[in-house]
Amino acid sequence: MDRTHRGVPFERYADDIVIHCTRMSEAVRIRESLTQRMSEVGLTINEEKSKIVYIDTFERHNVATNFTFLGYDFKVRTLKNSKGELFRKCIPGASMKAMRRMVDTIKHWRIHRSTTDDLRDFSRRYNAVIRGWIEYYGKFWYRNFSYRLWSALQSRLLKWMKSKYRISIRQAEHRLRLVRRENPELFAHWYLLRASNV
Repeated sequence: MDRTHRGVPFERYADDIVIHCTRMSEAVRIRESLTQRMSEVGLTINEEKSKIVYIDTFERHNVATNFTFLGYDFKVRTLKNSKGELFRKCIPGASMKAMRRMVDTIKHWRIHRSTTDDLRDFSRRYNAVIRGWIEYYGKFWYRNFSYRLWSALQSRLLKWMKSKYRISIRQAEHRLRLVRRENPELFAHWYLLRASNV
């Protein structure tokens, strides 16, 4: 890039790269140049993953408007400022694929079936994973990520409480609320997710 496209900003991690272009013609030219260079060294570009993406607050048709990089979806999102006014801006957020993977992992823990365990067992077993998710994905598009993760974890804990003590969902919610009040740092998402009141 520095030799043939000096001044064009880009990010690279392993074999993934994001190149920032100011015009569509520039993006097409660089893509063709990279395809040719890869061919010269006996490599090919993954056509499915390699694409030109247009990201701006102005709508553009017949071209992709989002991409995924390092587990984040980059696209224009609608946000709200401190005055309650809506505005649009391109920001990253945990990708849909990453969120599905987290939810599937939580389901595979089968917490609600482990009625011989107690909440401290779950805390010791899963807190490191939960903390890692929050520290990596919780930096951007926070509200959506925190709501999805909070809901997935709390629903499993409520099912466990309901199954273990053979009580109604309302009673389970009350018990879990009391436990959280007495031990607010028992689970990582209880004290690391600012949107935990959802």
